[in-house]
Amino acid sequence: MRIKIRNKIGEEFDAEILKVGKSVVKNLPNNWKFDWLELYSTNSKFYQINFKDEVQGLIKLEEENNSYYVLKNIEVSPSNYGSNGRFINIAEILMSYACLKSFEYNLGNYKGYLVFTSKGNLIEYYQLKYQAELIFRERMMIDPEKGKELILKNLKIDLKNGR
Repeated sequence: MRIKIRNKIGEEFDAEILKVGKSVVKNLPNNWKFDWLELYSTNSKFYQINFKDEVQGLIKLEEENNSYYVLKNIEVSPSNYGSNGRFINIAEILMSYACLKSFEYNLGNYKGYLVFTSKGNLIEYYQLKYQAELIFRERMMIDPEKGKELILKNLKIDLKNGR
């Protein structure tokens, strides 16, 4: 999927979201916070934002039962950390893509719901940034309508009107 990533001064660059195989996570530098090779499993789906053959961010969607996947891990590359990061919208695109996949992978009453577990200090951030709801302890959810808004804003796909 083609996307636009943005730097601090608002310049946009063409990038893409790709499914990730084990060879990609195996070749990541060791300065990532997660050990993505250790996280790799066959009952999960991994996606990356790729720009000029460099991984800008990764997500792991893990099958929790036969009806739905949850967002298990999300990380921007070390070059995109914090206020000195190279690109500023990597996390938003990854979260929006996870929402998009929740419409594809989740079945029945789970369709369109993105569920994830937050570290305690990030709960408020996810509530403000993504309108996520706290549903149990550190377990959070983005409902389908909020997910559609994120998808439209960050991926330019209109699920409400089928465009």
